[in-house]
Amino acid sequence: MECVLMNVPDPRPTEIQALAIPELLRQKNPYILCAAETGSGKTLTYLLPIIHHLKQQEQRAASDPGQARRLRRLEHPRAIVLVPSRELSAQLLAVCKALSHVAKFRVMALTNDSRHELVRRLSTGPIDLLISTPTTLLSYVHADTISLASTRHLVLDEADSLFDSGWGTECREIISTIQCIADREGVSHQVVIVSATLPRSVNKVLDEILPGIRKITTPSLHRPLPSLRQLFVDLKSFKGNRQLALLDVLKRNRRDHKTMIFCNTKTSATLLRDKLAALGIPALALYKDAPSREETLRMFAEKVEPEGEDAKAAYRANNILVCTDVASRGVDTTYVDHVVLYDFPTTVVDYLHRVGRTARAGKKGTVTALVGMKDKVLADRIRKARRLGTVLS
Repeated sequence: MECVLMNVPDPRPTEIQALAIPELLRQKNPYILCAAETGSGKTLTYLLPIIHHLKQQEQRAASDPGQARRLRRLEHPRAIVLVPSRELSAQLLAVCKALSHVAKFRVMALTNDSRHELVRRLSTGPIDLLISTPTTLLSYVHADTISLASTRHLVLDEADSLFDSGWGTECREIISTIQCIADREGVSHQVVIVSATLPRSVNKVLDEILPGIRKITTPSLHRPLPSLRQLFVDLKSFKGNRQLALLDVLKRNRRDHKTMIFCNTKTSATLLRDKLAALGIPALALYKDAPSREETLRMFAEKVEPEGEDAKAAYRANNILVCTDVASRGVDTTYVDHVVLYDFPTTVVDYLHRVGRTARAGKKGTVTALVGMKDKVLADRIRKARRLGTVLS
């Protein structure tokens, strides 16, 4: 998740926060796009204004008990954040709970709990902010377990993933439902689109379903970050053998604390993890249907140092994560200092998300890309953009 934590020594807002938060607070435009590079603090950019508006509503209703009861009702979330994965849902929930201890609001994430357990949790009190994937949310809305009648704030986080990964129809239905309810009741509403990339296809959809949307983007969007060191390894030097090239990269960078190795498919990721294990290099694996995905991310995030005389020579447990693009979006990886593109991405969007796992929040990082014959066209485009400092499109 792109989030600047509140305990950092520099309290100044990031570029996207300075640009977007005042606009979100004013609520002049019901539809706003916030697009900025990964690791730029977009999560707090939309969360803080939402919390501010929720508390303002409560203050206005405080003098009228009847209005206060209507404002905070069971099973009627007042704000909803849609995300593309359960990892991002869990991470966003943790950030919201930390904020809720100070701002005093109730947040909940729709998970894989049984419907009976969900109903029990919903009945314990009103939900101010709800986090969910589009499909899960609609399943509960269609079952009349959750109502959108009180929802005045909707955020689509990692919107490029939501619209490009098969959730476009669900997102349109949720947006349309909230729009219709707000128009029927004559109340204001706000839809915020958040993304680290802005593909033409998503841009076109937004103009269609959210006419007049206010687009706020940073100058760094789609540009390689200056704090990112990018290396390209031509597989010719290794006779086309990716595994040999990877082993050389890992050997040269043995002191790296945390390394993410991206593969294009689950099969590639699992085979590579097993190969590394056979060579005495422990690695975690993360892909779409991997078991205990949240636990894998938790283990990878832990700081693990080797012990004994061979500490400098040993590969450290849990410090290497072999993954697919399920780990490339939204997940907080400020602790990652090296990203390896074992399989070269097939699009610029995938490239930007993968390399965005390091050099986050002002920190430095390294990306090493293994480039085969079929990868050269896209790799040359990226190299040229980096050299000229132009936008990657």
